[in-house]
Amino acid sequence: MILEYTTPAQIRAVLGVDEVDVDDSTITLPIYENYLVMELEDIDIDFLTTYATKKARTTRTAQEHRFVSLAQVFATFVIAKQLTGSLPLFALKQESDGKAQATRFDNPYRDTIQAVNRDYEKTKGKLVAAIKALGSASITSTPRVYFGTIGLGTDPITNS
Repeated sequence: MILEYTTPAQIRAVLGVDEVDVDDSTITLPIYENYLVMELEDIDIDFLTTYATKKARTTRTAQEHRFVSLAQVFATFVIAKQLTGSLPLFALKQESDGKAQATRFDNPYRDTIQAVNRDYEKTKGKLVAAIKALGSASITSTPRVYFGTIGLGTDPITNS
């Protein structure tokens, strides 16, 4: 399902790593797919259906094209954001053929992690606006009232 929205190469490009650092099988693990689905359904419960419908069209309106493009970019950042937690662990500082030596950086990816998080938030905002522009009915929500207040029938001090 991840491959319907983005590619491992795009995710690696955002992170600034290569296939040696993060291979395709890691990126396409079910945990990342599940997280992507949760993120998309948080935006709109019918997101997956809306995306599939709009992407399948041979001719799209400008709004539909923007929605599909933003969904693909957002999916890239969702997975990249999840991978940033372990980014310093899999990125090598030095690799040697001599005795299979590898040295890791302390944490050179602070700027990359901040950029991914910033772009994730920015793209999410644009995607929410794009799906609202499509007129998705499930975006509009009615707030539920879970509790209320009722005045007392008698004064607890004077009991009248």
